[in-house]
Amino acid sequence: MFAGHFAPAFVAKTADREIPLWALVFAAQLLDVLWALFLLLGIERLEIVPGITAANPLDLVFAPFSHSLVAAGLWGLVASMAYGNFVRYGRARGAAWVIGVVVIAHWFLDLLVHRPDLPLIGTRFKVGLGLWAYPMPSLLLELGLLGGAVWWYYHRAAPSSRRLRHGVLLLAAVLAAIQIAAAFGPPPPGMTVVAVSGVITPLVVTAVVWWLERAAP
Repeated sequence: MFAGHFAPAFVAKTADREIPLWALVFAAQLLDVLWALFLLLGIERLEIVPGITAANPLDLVFAPFSHSLVAAGLWGLVASMAYGNFVRYGRARGAAWVIGVVVIAHWFLDLLVHRPDLPLIGTRFKVGLGLWAYPMPSLLLELGLLGGAVWWYYHRAAPSSRRLRHGVLLLAAVLAAIQIAAAFGPPPPGMTVVAVSGVITPLVVTAVVWWLERAAP
């Protein structure tokens, strides 16, 4: 899942409007950033298997530290504590828990689309509901989650800045375009490309949202 992972960030913004959207966007992608870093460091392992599912060729062969349910819970706790102690926007304790929930939501969204390659703990008890076996429904789910979350954000926590309003819509359109291109494009050429893009893309999106919020009058 890619575009759909940003949905919890926009929904969570309505829980505490003082939390910066950039922090929520980064929290929504934290597990994938860690996964990409662990791939580059050789700690976790990925295989690209064209046809393993109709919509996605990635097989999480070994990802207990970033994509097990227990790891997601622990990283959510770490993110919550880090936010509460160092960032401190919004109502400190409540805002920190919102950040943690957004981190953990990543795993449950992955559960919908992944084949059974998501471990519950360590490398055991792998699960996945497998919606990637159906390309069009999985694509519609991604776009529907993103579109619905942005709609909710505009109706419940509408930004006052025109720059931010237009910027978020443009960003959502770009994310949707990337998702569509990935759905109909060729498999990635290798693990390194997947890992590097898995680090760069979330950081760029977070930086863009940070800039939009900072530049908003």
